[in-house]
Amino acid sequence: MTCFQSSLRVHSSFRIGLPCEFPRRIATRTRRKCRVQAGIIQYLKDPTISPILTSTLIAAGTVSFNLVAGLVTEKKRADLTLEVEQQRNFAKAQQELQSLTARYRGPLLEAVVDLENRMWHLANATSEWQTSEGIVSEQEVMYTLFNLAQFLGYVEVVRREGPREDAFLQAGNPQGSDTLATLVEGLRFVMSAASGNLVDWGDVYEPRDHPGSRTRRTGEDLIEWTPIQQYQLKVDDQLRVPRGTQRAIGALMLTTPSGSDRHYTMDFAQFCDRYTKDPVFAEWLKPSHDDIINLASGDNWKGQGPFPMGRWSRVLLLQQMLIDAEDLLDPTYVRVPKARRTRLMPIEYGPLPALSEYQRKLRRLARSSTIGEYSRSLSDVSKWSKSVSSIDEAQLEAMRKHSSGRSSKTHSSRANGKAAHESRHEM
Repeated sequence: MTCFQSSLRVHSSFRIGLPCEFPRRIATRTRRKCRVQAGIIQYLKDPTISPILTSTLIAAGTVSFNLVAGLVTEKKRADLTLEVEQQRNFAKAQQELQSLTARYRGPLLEAVVDLENRMWHLANATSEWQTSEGIVSEQEVMYTLFNLAQFLGYVEVVRREGPREDAFLQAGNPQGSDTLATLVEGLRFVMSAASGNLVDWGDVYEPRDHPGSRTRRTGEDLIEWTPIQQYQLKVDDQLRVPRGTQRAIGALMLTTPSGSDRHYTMDFAQFCDRYTKDPVFAEWLKPSHDDIINLASGDNWKGQGPFPMGRWSRVLLLQQMLIDAEDLLDPTYVRVPKARRTRLMPIEYGPLPALSEYQRKLRRLARSSTIGEYSRSLSDVSKWSKSVSSIDEAQLEAMRKHSSGRSSKTHSSRANGKAAHESRHEM
């Protein structure tokens, strides 16, 4: 049966009630399709055409295969490049942590420890504060003043040149705040706030925010709120250091220029010499000097808390926050043992943001073997990244096996070390 006869049989149902031109058009189109199909079949039967068509199909298949293989190789290369970049960033972060430890965390921790020790002895009125004549020792007053100024010096270094601690924040910080900066702001607030504002934070509202991340009042709250002014008139407020004075003292204490690899402040001998010879320098420190004498010679601390506000409130709050600083900067108890981190009269307030993550990374940094691994990792990444642009698929697989082998060896060595430690502990 021809294509034309088939089309007539298929479209015979259109004869009734339809125009006569419609079946003819259908038949014409069908004949054209049949002619095209017959022409293609005849073309393919030609012995001169078949080899050409076969070669064309093989070439097209080869091109397609090479294209797919090239895309797969490029994807592997892109994945490897990303992996190398991630390792480079990780190693760079660890170097930043080491630099942070040498330039900022270590000196700041020493200043924190010294100042906390003086606050504890001041509140407990230990015997070194009195001379044989029963008067306050000027040397003890000057040494306490020196430790306060030294602490403000390193706080100024962190504020002026300290890193924003990107390495500590890579894992994310839910409060969007720098852990160390929040701690420093809390210390600044405790020393600088007017007594009414300090009472408003610590004695009026509970639960308290961390003093370094206090919640600001909204417009409606500010309209209804008035500072507690009576405390500023009635309270014997001691050891208040305004923010501008804090920065001025800190800047005057520094002896190294900006951008130095490590910063230093004046030592105690230089501090005493300048205090007695430089009236401008002494003018910034004179109010704190007088406050320390008043605290050491007046009514002793009798175990009361910082609130209601009194003459010992700032000393107690500052001592508690300095212990918090020791916990943050020395989580492994290397510099100060846990038994000496005693808070005189602690109060409750909110935690520092991302505290556990900050301390976890400091503990990791404290392990010398880990630091060595980070240094070797940086060297390996540097060599690895130079060859990424000129590698083939076989090299990709070899480098991946090398990386997985190093990882498995590291994990196995750590597991063996842990097992040996546990066995020694059991013995």
